[in-house]
Amino acid sequence: MYSRSIIISVFLFLLACTNTNETHDASEKYLTVSPDGHTLRLANGKSFFWLADTGWEMINRLTKDETDYYLETRSSQGYNVIQTVILSELNGGDNESATGEKPFINANPETPNEKYFRHVDYVIKKAASLNIYLAILPVWGRYWSEDSVFNPENAYAYGKFLGKRYKDQWNIVWILGGDRIPKTRLQYNTIERMAAGLRDGDEGKHLISFHPAGSNTSETFFGDESWLDFNMSQSGHARRDEPNFLYVMNGYMRKPVKPFIDGEPRYEDIPVRFWEVKLPDGYKKNPFIVPDSATPYGYFNDYDIRRAEYWAAFSGAAGITYGNGSIWCFWEEGKTAPIAVKLPWQEALFSPGALQMQYLKKLIDKYGIENLVPDRSLIVDNWSVCSDYQAALKTRDNRSILVYTPEGKHVRIFTKKLLSGKTIYRWYNPRNGVYTKPETVTKDSLVKEFNPPSQNTDWVLIIDSRI
Repeated sequence: MYSRSIIISVFLFLLACTNTNETHDASEKYLTVSPDGHTLRLANGKSFFWLADTGWEMINRLTKDETDYYLETRSSQGYNVIQTVILSELNGGDNESATGEKPFINANPETPNEKYFRHVDYVIKKAASLNIYLAILPVWGRYWSEDSVFNPENAYAYGKFLGKRYKDQWNIVWILGGDRIPKTRLQYNTIERMAAGLRDGDEGKHLISFHPAGSNTSETFFGDESWLDFNMSQSGHARRDEPNFLYVMNGYMRKPVKPFIDGEPRYEDIPVRFWEVKLPDGYKKNPFIVPDSATPYGYFNDYDIRRAEYWAAFSGAAGITYGNGSIWCFWEEGKTAPIAVKLPWQEALFSPGALQMQYLKKLIDKYGIENLVPDRSLIVDNWSVCSDYQAALKTRDNRSILVYTPEGKHVRIFTKKLLSGKTIYRWYNPRNGVYTKPETVTKDSLVKEFNPPSQNTDWVLIIDSRI
C-alpha cells in the first residue's frame, strides 16, 4: 500500500505538469506578426485570419448572461475577434455600467474601481473559453480628445495598470484611439504614453494598434512608431461603394511593412451618412426604429457589407471587421440609441451580412492567409476605381487565383499568369458559401473571359492549376 507522502508527491507532480502544459499552451496563443510583416499569426506559428465584430459597448451595456449569449453566438458564427472598449462612448466616464459599477473612483483614471474591472476580467475569460480574442480599447477617443480626461501622466499610469493586470491573458490585443485622431502635441503625447504604459505593464506580450476617425488610417499618425504593431483604418459610413480597398492597398505597400485591417468599414443596418438623418428631439432617450423612408439614402445592407469586406480581404488585409448598427451599441427597447436603429441587438445578431462573413473566412482559411498575396495585374483592364472594381489574390506558388467581382461582371484573366498543366475554374457564392461545378480552362488565347452564373450581384472566381 502506498504511503500518504508518496501519493501527495505524485499528485503535486501531476498538478505541476498540468499547470506547465496550460501555461505552455497559453503562451502559444498570443497573437504576433508573421515574418513577412503582412499577416498575423499565433505564437506557435499557426496563421490567423482576423474576423471581428464591433461589440464596442459589450463591457458596459451587457450583463454577464447577455455577454455569454452574445459571445457564444458570435463564436458559433465563426468570429474570432470582438472589438470592444473599457471606458465606453455611451456609458463610460462617471456613469454606471450594466453591472452597476463605475470604471474609476471619483472619475480618476489613476484609481480604477476593482469591482468594475472584475467584470472586465469575466468578459475576457469568457471570450478566452471560446477561443475569441478581444481587441480592447482602453478608452473611447472622446476621453483623451474633447473631454480631456486623460493626459500623458495618467494615460501612462492607466496603460500600465491594464498591461500588468492582463499580462498573462493571451486573448487580448490593445487598440488605442477610439474614433478620433490626435490634433495637438498633447494628444499625441497622451496616446504615446498610454502605449508606453501598456508595453511596460505587459512586457510587450500583446499587439497594439490604433483605431482612427472615419476616412483615416493609423499609419498617417503613428505608422513609424515601434509600438504600433499593425495598422488599422476606418473607411467609414459615408457611401455604399467607398473604395476601402485603396486604404488596404496603400497600407500593404507602406514601409515599414505592417499588417493592415480596416477596423470599421460600413455597418450593416446603419443609415448611409447616418449623421444626416434628422431625428426628433429626445430620440436618444426614447429611441424607436427608424424606417428606410425616414433616411435620406436608406440603410447599408448585406451586399454593401460584403463588397467592403471582400475588397479589403482581396487587397491584402490581414483580416476583416464586421459591424452592425444595432450591435455596436447593443440597442434594445429601454436603452438609449445615439443614431437611427433598425432591429434590437438580439435579432441583429442573425442579420444576413453577419452570417455571411463566415464564408469569406472559410475561403481564406482554405488557402491560408499567409499563402495569399494581392495582385491586380492578373486582371485585364482593371485600373479604374469604381463600384465594379475587381480585387484579386493569388497563392505564392501561383497555382491558384481568386477574383472578387462585386457586380457580377465578367472577369478577364491573362492566361500567361496560369501555370501549365490542367487548370480548372469554378465560382464561389459569397452569400451562401457554395461552389459551382468545376470546369476546365482552355488556354487557346492570350486573354480568357469568365462569366459568373448571374449578374448584378457579387461572385468569386476561383482558378486552380494542377501539375
